[in-house]
Amino acid sequence: MLLIAIVDDDPKDAAQLKECVEAYCRKNSLAALVHTYRDGLDFIRGAETHDIIFLDIQMGKLDGLETAKLLRKINQESILIFVTNMAQFAIKGYEVDALDFIIKPASLASIVYVMDKAMKRLDGNTRAMFSLKTADGAVSLSANDILYVEVFDHNLVYHTTRGEYTVRGRLSDVSEKLDPEKFVMCNRSFIVNLRHVSNVTADYLLIGDTRISVSKSHRKELMKRFSSFLGDSL
Repeated sequence: MLLIAIVDDDPKDAAQLKECVEAYCRKNSLAALVHTYRDGLDFIRGAETHDIIFLDIQMGKLDGLETAKLLRKINQESILIFVTNMAQFAIKGYEVDALDFIIKPASLASIVYVMDKAMKRLDGNTRAMFSLKTADGAVSLSANDILYVEVFDHNLVYHTTRGEYTVRGRLSDVSEKLDPEKFVMCNRSFIVNLRHVSNVTADYLLIGDTRISVSKSHRKELMKRFSSFLGDSL
């Protein structure tokens, strides 16, 4: 599950930005929670650690640059993207390691550009890369591309944002290569990427429109890991 924050004291601008971000996530099969904050202080006081933060530079109580400086004292990892009416203000973003900036009002094209950059950085932070030997040749994947992996008739089926790939192998070997903070077994035949899980119940979880059963033996650990992944924001 991708956690995204929008910090903007203009409700109209925040709503338009949220709509564009959610459209991007739907198109790219990314399960995401998008939180909105009206000012920097409320955002800093929040308990969640977000993957990506859209931060308005010009706000009343605490401007975006000061908010970013406070954030960086406690969090060096989140990806910052500034939002502004005037591009000359955005150059200050280098002081707080901002990835990029967009000009108000947000457009889908600008969000696609910065979100693609942000996802590449997140992919790099994940580190794990896979080279799959399929019947059609070798395929290179980052761990973030993987939605879930299932074992079926002695084959492994990798369901990814780029399509499905079938290879020979064992699920236990795949599990050893994946980040245990982001990937978890929900039953004996499936490993799921928590970044793409949108909902978990006692009996099943959802990845996009796909419902995957949760076995009783894996239920407690899955719930614990999913809650931890969200930063207890459920």
